[in-house]
Parts: sequence; C-alpha cells; structure tokens
Amino acid sequence: MRGTSRQREKIKIQPPMTPMIDIIFQLLIFFLLTPTILAEGYLTTNLPKTTGPNPLSYKEVERIKVELREEPPNDENVSIILNDTQNLGSSFAGLQSALRSFRDAGLPPDHPVLIAPTMPVRHKWVVRAFDAAVIAGFSNIHFGVPR
Repeated sequence: MRGTSRQREKIKIQPPMTPMIDIIFQLLIFFLLTPTILAEGYLTTNLPKTTGPNPLSYKEVERIKVELREEPPNDENVSIILNDTQNLGSSFAGLQSALRSFRDAGLPPDHPVLIAPTMPVRHKWVVRAFDAAVIAGFSNIHFGVPR
C-alpha cells in the first residue's frame, strides 16, 4: 500500500497548455483588431444649425397625391387617382397633363408630389407615374409605402 501512495505523490496531473495558449492568442488578436468605440451611443449627423421651423410662421404645404391601384382580374391594367378625387383611369398621358396643369397654375417645381401605390401594383406603373411627374416639371417626388 505504501508503494502506491508514493507513486501517486510523484504523478502530477498537468492540464494541456496548448489549447489555453491558443485561446489566449485568439482573444488577444480579437481585442487588438476590434475597433474601439470612443463615444458609445453618439451618432454624428449633418443636421442644419436651426432648431426647427417657427410654429407661427410654419405653413403646411399640401402635396399632390397620385394613387395607383391595380385592377383585379388583369394585372396589366392600373387605375390612377389624383388627390383622392379625380379618377384618371389608366392614362399616364392624362396624369402628365393633370400634373402639368398644376405647374401652369403656378405651383413651383419643388412642390411635393407623392406617388402612393397599393400592394399589388407592379413596379413599371410606379416608374411610369414618376416619369409623368418629371415630364410635368416636378422635382420633389416622394414614394408612399404600399398598403
């Protein structure tokens, strides 16, 4: 029995050092190569110097709304509705002349125009409405989220 206890004292268990060294080097490389963020939570922006419009002098500009609806049985047909009141059918030439009449009435080229398609409307109809607005002389054209 005594011989076995002496053998146990002489045998020392050492954990393998290679995996520990590998992990230490990987952590060292990770922390050296990871960019440090100097100001956490601070986003640089390029905002104007003013604090916002004066509430007394601010005037809401009503935009021109062009709504595009695709006709159900045939997806090759679209219905154009201008300012929620005027149905232009599927004529993009009619849309262009209606938008041109707004420009002739004195609206500036930077007056906002919103193109609002419904969900199943194809991209080509939105592009054609955009082209009609550009040809009519508008430059401030926005797109609504399909609903």
